[in-house]
Amino acid sequence: MPERYLVLDLEWNQPMDPKAPQLQGLRTTLSGEIIQIGAVALNENAKITGTYTWLVRPTFLWQMHYHVRSLTGLTIQKVKKGILFPQANQQLSALCPPGTLLLTWGPDDVHILRQNLLLHGLEDWVGEWCDLQQVYAKQMGAKGQTSLQTAMEALHIQADRPAHDALNDAWFTALVVQKLDLKLGLEQYRDYVRQQQEKKRAQAKRRQRYPLSGESGVGYAHRGDAFQDPHLGRMRCPNCKHPLKQTSWFKLDKRRFIALGVCPKHGRFIGQIRLIRSQQEEKWRGKRSIYVASPEKLAQFEAVRQKKSARQPRVKKGG
Repeated sequence: MPERYLVLDLEWNQPMDPKAPQLQGLRTTLSGEIIQIGAVALNENAKITGTYTWLVRPTFLWQMHYHVRSLTGLTIQKVKKGILFPQANQQLSALCPPGTLLLTWGPDDVHILRQNLLLHGLEDWVGEWCDLQQVYAKQMGAKGQTSLQTAMEALHIQADRPAHDALNDAWFTALVVQKLDLKLGLEQYRDYVRQQQEKKRAQAKRRQRYPLSGESGVGYAHRGDAFQDPHLGRMRCPNCKHPLKQTSWFKLDKRRFIALGVCPKHGRFIGQIRLIRSQQEEKWRGKRSIYVASPEKLAQFEAVRQKKSARQPRVKKGG
């Protein structure tokens, strides 16, 4: 069990126009800029030992989204009086020495915190954390995402201060913690995280078996003509459509050929071309597929490349 806990709640502003000039060229997409931080410290027995809050002066968004202003009551004039995010982050991270477990209601706060750390070029200090929404759902038999207000009502916790204030919401979350079996909840949550990770790995492995993109070509008089067709023989990145720097096409079997392509932004991909000869037209047609460069696909490519390369057809390296 952790030695201490820190319940965290954030309020963040949202861009009025995600395509605004000042938001272009940032280290990552800005979906929310933190404007208020609330934290409640708990000891190992979930007893409250301290409360902390900071207003955060904006760096990127100088217009308060109307929905955020309506929900929180915060204005640009008010948050301008706050401290800059790097200073607030330094004070917040100091509350999380080794042995501290971060607790949040839902996953959004951690996502936004990490996004803001990246935007400011700061180290991601967030280690293990726990989504209390999942702990509550498991112990209370709740379905879907339960709001903090609903959880408070179910646990008979009085809302004696305004909601949508970072410190107040962190305080309410701490009171929910005290109503739960935290030791059991953390064990169940770790099992849940492991199951989700295994599920994601299985999904990623299944996706690797399916092509990311494909092209077809018909009417080739000779088999080698298919590889000279830029639409078929020259690969492009499935993500950004940039031409891949690729190897020659190597023969897998009588009808299939394989090549490795590299995108400077999105990494390696494996291409495969399948050729079929039409007996009626006496022409070749081909289909090219591009896959994730999984370990299995890379091993297949390396094994073929190390053998005698295809005599025909073979194209020069693309650039």
